[in-house]
Amino acid sequence: MDEKPSYNELLQKVYGLEKESLERQQTEIENERLVSMLRATLEATADGIAVVDREGKIVRFNQRFKEILGIPESVMAMKDDNLVIGHILTQVKDREAFLKKIGDLYDDPDAQDHDIVEFKDGRIFERYSLPEQIDGKSVGRVWSFRDITARKRTEKNLQKSFKTLQKAMDGVIQAMALTVEKRDPYTAGHQRRVADLAEAISREMGLSKKQVNGISLAATIHDVGKTSIPADILSKPGSLTDHEFGIIKTHPVVGYDIMKEIEFPWPIAQSVRQHHERLDGSGYPDGLKGEAIIVEARIIAVSDVVEAMSSHRPYRAALGIDKALEEIAKKKNTFYDPVAVDVCLWLFKEKGFKFNNTKK
Repeated sequence: MDEKPSYNELLQKVYGLEKESLERQQTEIENERLVSMLRATLEATADGIAVVDREGKIVRFNQRFKEILGIPESVMAMKDDNLVIGHILTQVKDREAFLKKIGDLYDDPDAQDHDIVEFKDGRIFERYSLPEQIDGKSVGRVWSFRDITARKRTEKNLQKSFKTLQKAMDGVIQAMALTVEKRDPYTAGHQRRVADLAEAISREMGLSKKQVNGISLAATIHDVGKTSIPADILSKPGSLTDHEFGIIKTHPVVGYDIMKEIEFPWPIAQSVRQHHERLDGSGYPDGLKGEAIIVEARIIAVSDVVEAMSSHRPYRAALGIDKALEEIAKKKNTFYDPVAVDVCLWLFKEKGFKFNNTKK
């Protein structure tokens, strides 16, 4: 015969049931609180969000989803993502691309997806589709649509403004280059030809498009400081005196002073100042050595020497391209950057590079 439980045992059993009931109530309250927070979060966000289960039934959505996509209440009431997608398809500009994206997601429920969707009315949406997972298993998918029309229009306007500024800046650079050429007719086109070669060298060296553009612009005005040198010195037919050559040597600093206050996205002023520096420190105006000379200036230095030696000057006849290439090859590593020299030699000997002597 079973013994009756003692009073203490009965008390503990009742207390245990009450404790379990209390814990269950607390869990239910916590779950309700979390669900309420989720609903509030969904409604507060500016994005249109819908949650879909694995069978394609819309479990929940916020009002923003319905509003920004213009989905009728009757369609949302069906809670069928196929009907919703069908409605969106009537609005998207590239129907085939949108359908392909959706089809890929049905083939791979665990995939994450992101793209930009443009509507026929001009609106642009950033769309995300992420798997909803519980304990590592996909139980559905979360759709998110964000209206980025204003952002895209702003980006487009900024790009347009940038291109306008770029054209204006290029025009200023070309005007400055022309000013130098007008004062020194014997070197007319020199800066432009140096820029053509420097651009080719920098491109073949694998520098970024931004750097290549900056090098081309810097080379186009690398002699801008010569505007301060008397014209009779620039066009003197005979040899220069030490004093006259000293005046000539001031042009990198003068050019730097002209350019340093202009905020370019490239080191234009430094390139102008350093284009007569040499790797062994024998150059001017600062006697910089090796890596202290920026790569832009090292490339312009090689291009400048090659063009100058191969062209006519008031004080001598053109020495020719072979002599010019021989000069940079002989003084590679001591005066000139070895990579820039090797690329320059390759351009002339293998790629058939030639200076364009016609005026633009």
